[in-house]
Amino acid sequence: MCRASGPPAESGGSFADPKTAGKPYATYVNSEPPEALSFAERLRLLRARLALSQEQLARRLSVSFATVNRWEAGRSQPSARAAAAIAELEASASRGPEPAQGPEPAQGPEPAQGPEPAEEQTARLPVAQSSFVGRERELGELAGLLSRSRLINLTGPGGIGKTRLAIEAARRWAARGGHGGDVVFVPLDAIQPPRPVVSVLASRLGLRERPGVSWRESALAALRGRSGLLLLDGAEHYREEVAGLAGEFLASAPDLCIMVTSRVVLGVPGEVCWAIPPLDCPSVAAGAREIAVSDAVRLFIARASDRLRGFSVADVPPHAVGELCRRLGGLPLAIELIAGWVGTLSVREILQQRVTLLEYDPPGVPGSRKLADVLRASYDLLRPGQQRTLRLLSVFNTPFSLADAQAVTGVSEQEALGAVRGLVDASWLVVTRGLEQNRFSMVEVIREFATARLQEAGEAPQARRRHAMHFADVATQSSSSLAGPDARRWAVRLASAVDDQRAMLQWALENGEIDLGLEVGAALWRWWLISGRLSAGRAWLDKFLTAAGERPVRTAEESQRIGRALCAAAVLAVENDAYAEAVRLAGQAMRSFEPLEPGEDLAFAATVLGSAQRYLGELAEARRSFQTALDLRAEAGDRAKLAMAVNNMALIEIDDGNLGRARELLEQNLIIKRQLGEPRAIAIGLVNLADVLIRDARWQAAKAPLAEAAELVIGQPQMMGLVLCSQGNLEAKQRNWKQAAELYADAVAASEIGGHTHDVIEAMIGLGRACHELGQADEATRHLRTAEAMAHEIANPQLLAQVTAALAETAGGAADPLPGNLTARQAEVLRLLADGLSNKEIAARLYLSPGTVDRHLVTIYRKVGLGGRVDAARYAVEHGLARNPNREML
Repeated sequence: MCRASGPPAESGGSFADPKTAGKPYATYVNSEPPEALSFAERLRLLRARLALSQEQLARRLSVSFATVNRWEAGRSQPSARAAAAIAELEASASRGPEPAQGPEPAQGPEPAQGPEPAEEQTARLPVAQSSFVGRERELGELAGLLSRSRLINLTGPGGIGKTRLAIEAARRWAARGGHGGDVVFVPLDAIQPPRPVVSVLASRLGLRERPGVSWRESALAALRGRSGLLLLDGAEHYREEVAGLAGEFLASAPDLCIMVTSRVVLGVPGEVCWAIPPLDCPSVAAGAREIAVSDAVRLFIARASDRLRGFSVADVPPHAVGELCRRLGGLPLAIELIAGWVGTLSVREILQQRVTLLEYDPPGVPGSRKLADVLRASYDLLRPGQQRTLRLLSVFNTPFSLADAQAVTGVSEQEALGAVRGLVDASWLVVTRGLEQNRFSMVEVIREFATARLQEAGEAPQARRRHAMHFADVATQSSSSLAGPDARRWAVRLASAVDDQRAMLQWALENGEIDLGLEVGAALWRWWLISGRLSAGRAWLDKFLTAAGERPVRTAEESQRIGRALCAAAVLAVENDAYAEAVRLAGQAMRSFEPLEPGEDLAFAATVLGSAQRYLGELAEARRSFQTALDLRAEAGDRAKLAMAVNNMALIEIDDGNLGRARELLEQNLIIKRQLGEPRAIAIGLVNLADVLIRDARWQAAKAPLAEAAELVIGQPQMMGLVLCSQGNLEAKQRNWKQAAELYADAVAASEIGGHTHDVIEAMIGLGRACHELGQADEATRHLRTAEAMAHEIANPQLLAQVTAALAETAGGAADPLPGNLTARQAEVLRLLADGLSNKEIAARLYLSPGTVDRHLVTIYRKVGLGGRVDAARYAVEHGLARNPNREML
C-alpha cells in the first residue's frame, strides 16, 4: 500500500547503545558525529530538537525533572527502561516535524478511504523511572469513575501529581482489560503554537497526512468505532480546543473514554471533574507507626532513599518528618524536591529552611528545579483579576468563607463569587464543604507563593489592614451574639478563624492600633472564656492595656474603652482562678467608669469585683459590690441583667447562712428568668434554689428543680457538673452514700471537661466524703488530698476550709499529717526536689508553670525555715517525704 507523502521512515539510533545512532541525528547535529557525543550532550540535543523543557521531557518520561537534570549534568545514567523510552522519542524526532495543520478537505463527498496507520502502536504510556507511592484510595475512586464515566478531568495545581496519577490509573485500567482497548497518551504541554492539538493526537495515533483530509477528520475516522482510553495530559494550555475535540470524539466513538489532566475545568457537558487532593499527611497527634504509613511520609522516604543509598524511615525523627510533610501541604512535587536535601541537611534543618530550599536553583546546572517556576506557569494562565484575587486571599491563615473573601478583596459579592469560582476551577483553592456554607483554603506552599506575589505587587499593607479590620468586626459582632440564641453558630465561626484572630491582634499591636486592640479584647472575653483560651486572652489584654497605660487618657471615650478592657481581663482572671489579680483589675475598671454616666459598664465591673471578692472569702466587700450592681441594673430596667444581680445577692445570703432570704431572692430570680426563657440561666437559678432547699433539709422539694435543671443542660458539661454535684449533695444529706459517690464521680468528670477548677474541687470533696462513709479510706484520702492541692493552686480559702474540714472527718486527716504545716501540693513539690528534679522538671511533672513552682518553694522555705535546695532535700529525707531516702545528699 502506498503511504501518504512525507519524509521517509528512517531507522534511528538508541540511547541504550550510542554506537547504533545513525542518520537521524545528522539532520540536526552539524558539528560532530553522534558517536563523539556524550549521553548528556545527546540528550540535550534531543530535547532541543523536540523543543521541550527539562520539566516537559520529564513528564513525557514519567520521571522527576531532577532526574533529567542529573542526566544532562552527567551525574547519572538512565535505566534500561528509561533508555528505551528515550529511544522511542529519538525515533519520533528522526521523522522530523509534522505539518502544523493538514490540508483543508476537498469539496464534495468524504473520501472513502480512511487514514493509514504509520505503525501499530506509537502512543504507549511513558516508562516510569521512579516508584509510584501511595494514592491507593484515589486510584480506587478513579477505577470506579473509569468504569462508569466517559470524560474525566483530573484537576489540581502544578505539582499535585496529576500526570503521574493519571498514568498509573491508565496503566491499571489497561492491565484490567478496560474496554478491551489501548491507552493513547497525548502530552499536550510539548506542543509548540500554532500547531493544533489534533495534529499531535493524529501523530500519537500513528496517522500520516493525506491530501484533502484534515487532521481532525483523520483523527475522527481513526477513533470511530474504536474502544480504549484517550489520555490528554496538560490540557490547561488548550482548554477550548480540547473541550471541542472531546465532545466530537465522544459522539463519534461510543466505546471511547477520555481522561484529561488540567489545571482548569473544561466546561464540557458530561465532564466529571475530579480534584486531586494533596497526599495524606499524618495528624499532629499521630504516633510513629501512623506517621510512617502516611502517603506523604512514604513519598519523602522513597525519594530520600533515591538520593541517599540505604536511607530509611528509621533514620529520621518521625514527628519532624510528619511536620515537614504537613508544612509542604502534602504537595508531591514539593516533597520530592525537599527530599533531595537529605544527606546535606538533617530533617529538622530541612523543616526550618524549607521555604529557602524550595527556591534553591543550583548554579551551573541547566534547567530549573524551583517549585516557584512550576507554580508561576499556572499563575500565568490566570487573568489579571484572578491573579489579584489570589494574591489578596493569601492573607488568610485559616479556611475562609465567601463573605471573608469579599471583605478582603473589597469587591461586590457577585465579583467575589466569580473570582473564587475561577480560582476553584483553576485548582488554586481547596474547597471544604459544609452543610450551611463552604469554606476555601490554599495548600501552604501555594499560599507562600501567592504571598510572595502579594509582596511583589506592593499590596500587602492594604490587604493585611482589610483582613485585620474584617476580623475585628467579626469579633465585635460576636460579643452580644455569644450570649444569645445564635451562640453555637458564632462559637463555630470564631473557632474556625482562631489563627486569623491572632493575626488581627498581632497586626493591631505592631501597627500601634491600641484602641482597636482594646475594643476587640473587650469584645472577645466571652469567646476566650467558653473556648478555654483564658491564658491567651489575658495575655493579649495585658499587652494592649500596658500599651494604653503608657499614654495619657484625654477623653471619656478613651476612659470607657480602657475600663471595658479591664473588665474583660478581670473576668478572665476570675475564671482562671487568679482572684487577687481580678480584684485589682476590676477595681481599676470601676475607677475608669466612675467619672462617666453610671450605667451597665459600672454595674458589670462591680459584678466582676464582687465575684472575685466572694471567691476570696471577703463576703462583706462582695455584698457591697453586688449591691452596687443590683441598684444600677434596677434603675436601668434591664430585666435579664437584673436577674443576674438578684442571683448574685442570693449567693451572698447563702454564704452568710441566711437561707430564708436567699430562697426568696432565688424564687424572684426564677420568675424573671422564666419570663425571659433562656434555658441556661433558668438552670442556674434552679440549681441555686435546690442548694438552698438541701441546706434547709427540704430534700424532697429539692428533687424537682434539679431534675428540671438536668433536662435543660444536656450537652453542656460545665452546667451538667453543677447539677450532678447538687444531686450528689442531696443523696449525701440523706446518707445514700453509694448513689452520692456515683453522682460526685460523674460531676468530677463533667466539670473537668467543662474546665472550671472550682467545680471540680467541690465535687471531689463530696466524693472523698462519700468514699470515707463507704469504708474506702485510701480512695477518700486520695480524692481529698487532690482537692486540697487544687484549692491551694487557686488560693481559694473557702474551698481550703471545706477540704480541711473533710480531712478532719476522715482517717486521712488524722493518719497522714504533713510536716511543717505543708499543704499536699507543697509536699509533692518538696518530694520531687529531693528526687533531684529541677524547677522546670517539677513544673512539667505537676502540670504547673515554672513561676508557680518558684513561688511554692519560696513558701516552703519560709514555712519550714530552710536556706535552699540542699536544706530542702535534707528536710524531705528526714521527714519521710523523699521517695528515695537513701539517695546521696547534694
